Amino acid sequence: MKAADYLFGLPKMGRAGLTRPILFLGEEEYWSATGISLIKNILFPNAEEDFNLVEIEVKTVDASILGAELATAPFFENTRLLILKGLEDLKTAQEEVLVAGLPRLAPGVMLVLTARQLPQKTVKQLKPMVETVECGPLKVYEAKRWVAQEAKAVGLQLSPPQIDLLLEMKGTSLFVLKNELVKVKTYCGEKQKTVSMDEWGALLGEASATNIFQMIDGAIEGKTGAALNLLHRLLKAGEPEMKILALLGTEVRRLFIAWTLRTAGRSHDLQKELGCHAYVANKIGKKATNLTYQQLRRAHQRILTADYRLKTGQSPPGLELEAVILDLSSYLENSPCCSPSNEE
Repeated sequence: MKAADYLFGLPKMGRAGLTRPILFLGEEEYWSATGISLIKNILFPNAEEDFNLVEIEVKTVDASILGAELATAPFFENTRLLILKGLEDLKTAQEEVLVAGLPRLAPGVMLVLTARQLPQKTVKQLKPMVETVECGPLKVYEAKRWVAQEAKAVGLQLSPPQIDLLLEMKGTSLFVLKNELVKVKTYCGEKQKTVSMDEWGALLGEASATNIFQMIDGAIEGKTGAALNLLHRLLKAGEPEMKILALLGTEVRRLFIAWTLRTAGRSHDLQKELGCHAYVANKIGKKATNLTYQQLRRAHQRILTADYRLKTGQSPPGLELEAVILDLSSYLENSPCCSPSNEE
């Protein structure tokens, strides 16, 4: 079930909608955080969760403790909420304990699981025993609709150009977008519902999209320190790891296209092939001039390897992206065997 549909229906269903363990699966942590908040309010409407609310980061406990928590019944009350966060860090022994314990939860225990991503094998094992809530990032047109709804909810009236600018500058991370709406509403005060376009641009400040492309440039141009610094800022701002990796992959593919066209004597077709502004095409063409096929192939293979590792949970996302940037900087250093004189 899509996260938006689940969160819309849960308040109406109440406890009747909490009959099975729930797995919030996907990169958009806003969905899981909002869902957990709703579940807490439903199960503990009078804030009586002191003894019966347990939140655990999977990577901080061993299999035996995990098993004990799964087997523990409610204390003093009829309901116990156990939240296991970060299943992407699940070790084999923990996974075995979880799969064995899910069908034998004590009466009154509600289990909530969260994971940014999981191997397909694990998803298949859990699927018959949990309600899976898909927490993927929104597409741009979905994010526009979401922003309009959330803006109205906090008391703002935004024009379509203002929503477009917000998404262009901040991306589609819902936590980031929500924070921006709250920030602007705080600026406006209780009564004011609108701001001018100039005020809107000033309030939004630094653009995440700009940072992403600066990071990519830094990685490809060998400015590793600057690229890593921008990566950390992007992750802290809530940009999904897979989105950052996808953009890195797109840039490598564009360099491949530029190299291929230059080799075929068709550099003049680059802007048309890429479908971008002339300035961007010229910049990409210049970068590709001093690169070899072998360099670009290694860079492309590194992106594919990272994609596989992240999707199968073989590597922590943040560390894997750091390694990708370091490797791209190494692979794409200007090759001495190629010179600008070869360019059309």
